[in-house]
Amino acid sequence: MSRWRAGAIHFLISLAIFLGLLAVILLLWYPGILFNIDRGWTGLQLVIGVDLIAGPLLTLVVFKSGKKGLNFDLSCIAFFQAACMAAGMWVIYNERPIAIVLAYDTFYSVDREGFLQYERDPQVLEDFPGPYPKLIYIQLPESEIAAQIASMRAQFIGDPLYIQTENYRAMPDSVEGLRSVFRAEQTTRRGASENVLNQLDESCLFSKFISPVVSGFVCFNTDSRTLSKFYESASAAAIVEE
Repeated sequence: MSRWRAGAIHFLISLAIFLGLLAVILLLWYPGILFNIDRGWTGLQLVIGVDLIAGPLLTLVVFKSGKKGLNFDLSCIAFFQAACMAAGMWVIYNERPIAIVLAYDTFYSVDREGFLQYERDPQVLEDFPGPYPKLIYIQLPESEIAAQIASMRAQFIGDPLYIQTENYRAMPDSVEGLRSVFRAEQTTRRGASENVLNQLDESCLFSKFISPVVSGFVCFNTDSRTLSKFYESASAAAIVEE
């Protein structure tokens, strides 16, 4: 067997493994638009570099039919590749959003570290229905003035609304219920440009969005109950769609 054939076989095996890992990342850890707007791609670059490039390339370099110690060399390459892939997937897993929390007028993407940073137990999410990341909203006083005061107070005392797990509630099932928790939507829409507003349809509940890497606006689709579009800023057109 030539080294080129060996490298090609290694690449095809690596590609099959990579596609399996990619399915887990896209379907379970970063569903919908979250992959593009919440560090999914950043973590995946490490896996691509090791799985699809470094591993097959090393095989291409060291392989020589009949070479003494070839099996040992290939075993070392396989071990190195598996260890690096596991490390990359561990990073992606730990940085994945485990809750998408609507706090007054803003969706926050929160990972495990986000909970631990404020000494909150992420296990509280187990009490909420649906797959991860859990869709949550913060229960606020019915009075608009009281809700605004609660929001400002949370910022002032360094206890953000989105991390106040005692006020976590599951997203309502009905469209009417959803509209009631998007209480600041009209105010948020007034902060967006006409270019963005013209792209919204009736199924969209408009909100601000903040993750560890980006901020902007999102459209929450009432039919699919997912974040379906992301807008980078008030003046930008949609850059990510589900």
